[in-house]
Amino acid sequence: MTGTDHQPGQEDRNQAVGQDPTAGQASSAKSQTAYMAGGCFWGLERYMQGMDGVLDTQVGYAQSKLARPSYEQVCSGETDAAETVKVTFDPERLSLRSLALLFLDVIDPFSLNQQGNDVGRQYRSGMFFTDGPQEACYRQAVKELAGLTRREPVVAVEALENFYPAEDDHQDYLNKNPGGYCHISLPKILNVGKRQQVIERVWQLTPEQYAVTQQAATERPFDNVYDQTFEPGIYVDIVSGTPLFRSTDKFDAGCGWPAFSKPIDPDLVKGYQDKSLPGRPRVEIRSAQSGIHLGHVFEDGPADLGGLRYCMNSASLRFVPKDRMEAEGYGDLLSSLDERA
Repeated sequence: MTGTDHQPGQEDRNQAVGQDPTAGQASSAKSQTAYMAGGCFWGLERYMQGMDGVLDTQVGYAQSKLARPSYEQVCSGETDAAETVKVTFDPERLSLRSLALLFLDVIDPFSLNQQGNDVGRQYRSGMFFTDGPQEACYRQAVKELAGLTRREPVVAVEALENFYPAEDDHQDYLNKNPGGYCHISLPKILNVGKRQQVIERVWQLTPEQYAVTQQAATERPFDNVYDQTFEPGIYVDIVSGTPLFRSTDKFDAGCGWPAFSKPIDPDLVKGYQDKSLPGRPRVEIRSAQSGIHLGHVFEDGPADLGGLRYCMNSASLRFVPKDRMEAEGYGDLLSSLDERA
């Protein structure tokens, strides 16, 4: 089928949605189906397969001007189709909202017709709805992202017109070809299960907290909530709630940000080489549980405290006063505060 004047009939429309009886109708209580486009469908499919609650995935071509297009036709641009992943999921384990947030979280929602090294209309990003509730969910998620980032996403939210399954060799491609190209990083694919547990909390952050924790921004020195906080208590990951630092290990470094001599447990944080400042290599610190950016560690701390200075952003932390620790589930750390008092 190569003629561009072919008009899809009823048979073609049935094939367009992969003979899926739920397309365009309310999903069953046991499963729901969503269609999302975000660059090369190989990587997006593999990412979605790692989510708890995903029952099945299929890659294909949505919004095509031609019935049953081939991969070559889609790449040529004549179909205006978008490489899309059809995902079937259990709404009791993975809500449609969480799926939408995880999708927006892993793509570049501000890149028009490009994801990673892939450029062209077939790589545009979009969430294609099949009913009113899906449309409302997608539009709300995009609206909230715009508020968080103070930028306008270019993710299309539009009604699903058609969906044609891709060729067999494209299905589960990265499972069959682990070394194949993927615009989504391997750590994001492997950690999507952890990300799923905190994605709602990420969307509840303030724009500053989002910029710091998700985009590794740095808050203003001397103008943040915990620089001069020295009350007894602990500082926890603002997203996951993991306890990270004790007040008894906090000191006034004069740098304008909260400074600690050490974390509660070294396994709760991870260090990464940061070469973002030319000529000034640093070690970035992230939370091991949620992966959020916390700050940096330097070797200019007080010698009597070990010589390290964990320079953290207040926006990445939440302070739990000592008198609230038991009620919030951190009672097991109370004795360690008393020992260091």
